[in-house]
Amino acid sequence: MTLHRLPALLPLVVVRSFFLILLFLSLIYGSSVQAANKKESRNRLPFFQGEQLVYQIRWEEVEAGIATFDVLPVTKVDKLPCWHFSLKVQTSPLVDVFYQMRDKFDSYTDLALDRSMRYARKETGSEQRDIQVQFNWEKRTAGYSNFNAAKKPIPIPPGTFDPLAAFYKLRCMDLDNKKEIRFPITDGKKCFMGRAKVLGQETITCFNTTYDTYVIEPELVYFGGVFEKSDKPTLRLWITTDDRRLPVRIQSKVIVGSIVGELVSIRK
Repeated sequence: MTLHRLPALLPLVVVRSFFLILLFLSLIYGSSVQAANKKESRNRLPFFQGEQLVYQIRWEEVEAGIATFDVLPVTKVDKLPCWHFSLKVQTSPLVDVFYQMRDKFDSYTDLALDRSMRYARKETGSEQRDIQVQFNWEKRTAGYSNFNAAKKPIPIPPGTFDPLAAFYKLRCMDLDNKKEIRFPITDGKKCFMGRAKVLGQETITCFNTTYDTYVIEPELVYFGGVFEKSDKPTLRLWITTDDRRLPVRIQSKVIVGSIVGELVSIRK
């Protein structure tokens, strides 16, 4: 893979593929957080207000971009207190020459982390989008709009999460005794169920830090784009076995080469 192919392939395939992979996988949850009350539940969550996780995204040997996840102060949605999660994704200076990506995602869930309440995605780089997804749990629907152009709401099952909230839901899972897990996910335009296998445990090193991890491999039947065009694509996610449940590495091999995202920084 050479740099002259960068303009055509890197922006859409690498950075957005990494984000899609990360969030798609994130919704593999087996059960809700169990506690006697919401306060106890929050105390046992593996993340906390003020936490920041930074990932470096690479395509082959090229640094393609950075993804930064933040847990922001609790806020209110429809008068209900909610977790507020934020993600910023941006391309590296090298990639900016060809295609600039500056995306921001915001997600709001109930405090028990049982379901999403609102989701937003704003793109201000080479492409422009202003997406809003409203969850109506009385009607069990999700409504999608882009620059206020709304689509017909779609039905969603109980416990459905938006992609960003799913990243945090994943970290609440107990994976010790699971071999296969199922998940619902919606981006406001579609909602479907998928499957993933828990392959076992593995010790890996990312940026000079060693982690004991679970290895997860999803079914790729719902993945389009570069995965659909690839012959026998592979995709795996490594999540730490400790109480933090940190996703530390994502790796895929597709038609354009190897894409890797690794955790490089944690603000505790």
